[in-house]
Amino acid sequence: MATSKQEQLYNEIVEYYGYADRLIAAVEDSTHKLSEQQFNIIENVVNKLEECADQLTSQYIEFIKSGESEKITEEVRTALNVVMAKIEECRNQILMLYYTNQEENR
Repeated sequence: MATSKQEQLYNEIVEYYGYADRLIAAVEDSTHKLSEQQFNIIENVVNKLEECADQLTSQYIEFIKSGESEKITEEVRTALNVVMAKIEECRNQILMLYYTNQEENR
């Protein structure tokens, strides 16, 4: 039986899947002329988010089974760093997309 802290951690990991779904929904519903280009950028991030969430889920299960270990901690940190780097990369690509579009419209 998971403790409330373990359950909270699990819910935080699952939220990455929700975040990925919300990113896709935001772009799919967009009528903006750059929505297709945004979707291509977002799709890459969503794939990485889902991959990292899968890794985090596996590590969480291993943590529950065997307790904390340096290996699990390092793999969790690596997955979270990949998520943050990918989100930052996405943000920068979308900003560049808008900047380039503005420049072309001048």
